[in-house]
Amino acid sequence: MALAFQYDFNFKTDKTNKFITIVFGFLIYCMSITFMSGIFTYSLTNNWDKSLNGQLTVEFPSHSEGTNATLTEKQLNEVTRLLQETNGVLKVRKLKEADILKILEPWLNSTAIPDDFPFPVLFDVEVDRRVDVDLLGLSSRLMKISQGVRIHNHANWYASIAKISKGLFGFSVLLAALILLTVCSTIIFIIKKTLSNHRDVVKILQLIGARNKYIATQFKRYYFSISLKGAWISLILSIMTILGITYLVGANWINLDNIKYLGVSILVSVIVIAVVMITSQNTVLYFLKNEDWLD
Repeated sequence: MALAFQYDFNFKTDKTNKFITIVFGFLIYCMSITFMSGIFTYSLTNNWDKSLNGQLTVEFPSHSEGTNATLTEKQLNEVTRLLQETNGVLKVRKLKEADILKILEPWLNSTAIPDDFPFPVLFDVEVDRRVDVDLLGLSSRLMKISQGVRIHNHANWYASIAKISKGLFGFSVLLAALILLTVCSTIIFIIKKTLSNHRDVVKILQLIGARNKYIATQFKRYYFSISLKGAWISLILSIMTILGITYLVGANWINLDNIKYLGVSILVSVIVIAVVMITSQNTVLYFLKNEDWLD
């Protein structure tokens, strides 16, 4: 039974009811996942912007690469002083071996690294984004302390990733719009077919003085109930997807990201339900006015 609304039409005789509910549920789910993916990509890039843009890594390679990476205490102090005196540098921190191991942890098991592993000497440098740091001059000065020094400017590759991320986010919005257009097209097609199937009831209602808006309201309420059931299907699938990904990454079941993505799924469902209600009512009014449904 479609909620508690009373209808003059026997919508139960429509054989496509269950199919439409499943289709709506699937389309709402696809739209939710599309938005979640776009938001995830945008958020990830935004976090990288905050953490990496404005960061430099100064590396003195290990012995295995043919350079002298074992800097003396005097050389370490000289490197630190030189970096701190560079225009635009805000903060300098030498990474410990534990910090380097933490960086390598996602790719290498820490137990697989031997104790005598030749770690490079790394300096984490925070720079002022508003200042154009002379990296070429800095590199030449550091080369006087130790040959083979490398300066990794994270902003160089971040700019390319940011462009790709914005492109993916734009694509997700476009894909969501196409899904919403598919929902509207499906509603229009089904309503025309339903009106044709119930033409006798429509004619009787018109004969006894029922306004077109009254008939359209009944269709709007009916398809509201159909889309609401589809939204529940989408919500269940979204929760299963979110929990599945949470399990795979080993995160906590309840966290801010999961709540955020669940909120996105609910918001998308509300938007689709509203679009279905508006489209169904206006479509019925259009067909009744032009009698296109009699074809």
